[in-house]
Amino acid sequence: MVHDRDDYVPRILSDEEIDMYLSGDRREVDRLILYSINRVTAVVIDHVRKEEERNDRIDGIGGFDAITTRAEFVDSLIKRNNRMSAMMEKVAASSISWAVIAFAGFLAFALWESIKVAARRG
Repeated sequence: MVHDRDDYVPRILSDEEIDMYLSGDRREVDRLILYSINRVTAVVIDHVRKEEERNDRIDGIGGFDAITTRAEFVDSLIKRNNRMSAMMEKVAASSISWAVIAFAGFLAFALWESIKVAARRG
């Protein structure tokens, strides 16, 4: 006898169903037990298949050790990139500081020259 896939969906028996099976003959109780075992087996097999597929996908990319190694490598790249970014920010800040100092020097020199020209005319 072939059962439909929906026959194995787990369910909880009602009190009436339990009483019916308990008051029935031994064959009915045995049938209930076997049917329940089939339901549990169907659920477990589905779960095991899904887990095996997930493990196969993970093994296809190198397994857990390879994933861990790649994650550590990516973390080191991110840290290196953050250090480079911080260094470039310092370089930019230093360049701006030197540009401000040079501009202030240029203004001081221009002011000094203006004072000298004004003093000669004066």
